[in-house]
Amino acid sequence: MTKIRKREDKPAALDHALYEIWMLAYSLLALNRPGIAPPDGSGWLEVFAIHARNLNEFFAKGEEKGGYMKPHHFVPWTYTYVFDSKLARRASGQIAHLTYDRERPEEKTPWPFETHFKSLREQALTFLRAVVLVESLMTYHENRARTKALLDLLSRIRFEGDAP
Repeated sequence: MTKIRKREDKPAALDHALYEIWMLAYSLLALNRPGIAPPDGSGWLEVFAIHARNLNEFFAKGEEKGGYMKPHHFVPWTYTYVFDSKLARRASGQIAHLTYDRERPEEKTPWPFETHFKSLREQALTFLRAVVLVESLMTYHENRARTKALLDLLSRIRFEGDAP
């Protein structure tokens, strides 16, 4: 039996991309639970920040490093998302790495969850609508069910002031 290289196993790679989108949405929902406070709130903030950072890199046009995935590895893709350098810097400097950029308790500024989520959601929905049509990507594990569930979930998340 010939072993397929991970970079060539697009259905398995898609499973990981779906996980990133799922965790972005799930962490946002967790952060919006009434009464969420540290340490739970801090933990969910970190989950949101890491997955937002990963999707920020995934959806933005840019240099492909090493084994990083991009949407065009799965489907024809037009890059319209602009890399959010503030998100990347804050998530890297305050969440993902031990740096001197971490805010002190008295300096805490709120994360603009809604802004980050909405811009990434639009890209995710476009991506999901495209990959669900590629039968060879849907045959792996639970890709079809997860893609459909994400399309439904992302479309239903609303913020105060959103049109119904």
